[in-house]
Amino acid sequence: MNLYSLPFIPAEYFNEMTTSYEMMRKGQSVNGSEVIRQRKNGERMNMILTASPIYDGRGNPNGWSAIFKDITEWKLAQEHMKNSEKLSVAGQLAAGIAHEIRNPITSIKGFVQLMKAGLGDRQQYFDIMISEIERIELILSELLILAKPQTIKYERKDIRVLLSQVMTLLDSQAILNNVQFITQFMPGATHLYCDENQLKQVFINFIKNSIESMTAGGKLTVQVDSGHVQEMRIRIIDEGCGIPKEVMAKIGQPFYTTKANGTGLGFMVSKKIIENHSGNIKIESEVNKGTLIEMTLPISFNPALES
Repeated sequence: MNLYSLPFIPAEYFNEMTTSYEMMRKGQSVNGSEVIRQRKNGERMNMILTASPIYDGRGNPNGWSAIFKDITEWKLAQEHMKNSEKLSVAGQLAAGIAHEIRNPITSIKGFVQLMKAGLGDRQQYFDIMISEIERIELILSELLILAKPQTIKYERKDIRVLLSQVMTLLDSQAILNNVQFITQFMPGATHLYCDENQLKQVFINFIKNSIESMTAGGKLTVQVDSGHVQEMRIRIIDEGCGIPKEVMAKIGQPFYTTKANGTGLGFMVSKKIIENHSGNIKIESEVNKGTLIEMTLPISFNPALES
């Protein structure tokens, strides 16, 4: 039978089937590949394909066996879980947005009423109103990064250069806080496909937080280690005040912050950026000893190939 005459293979998946077929012709197996197939009525199914070549008594390939496992219901259940999670997060964000934006708007409204009544120093009112408007802009811009698909420009970049540029940018703040930068760039791969500006935003956020936590000064260590299989680990290690367990449990919640002027969105934004680069973040902290933030990014990640 002609491979392409099989009625359960949708026409747009012929190329994928051809790839699997060629693998088996070369004596290779297909293990747990997720594929799309269709029923007689045209309904699509999500399936797991496991296939391997069959050999005759002389060791020559003369066919192949294939096992399909229907995972359509499982995929639907996963999608429902994701949607429920999104709705839950959306609800938290909506409540947080209402609270965070209402406060500066209330201040602005109050100063407008005072100005209308001809009371007080108008210049001082203007300064405070501009500050409150800038806070609203900051909250909205960070929310947009979370909610709106951003135009991402992936290029092959040297992570050591990006980190060095960020440290140069924050050097004056580090000096003011009596913080000394220590760099430990281990031998190995140094380049990743990434969006330079977005990764810089992540590094600025974490390094700036570390500097601010080191009120008594100290050493802030930045490590790059690519000695792991197809992974690069970027660590930011400070000697700051550390994060209590009850605060650690809330990190990443919308609008939760311990800073007077924080938005509580910085970690959410940074985590989303790292996840968009197929990476992950881990935090370890001990009160009065310091915090370690570890970002793991795949060296082999290439968005052109992923898409």
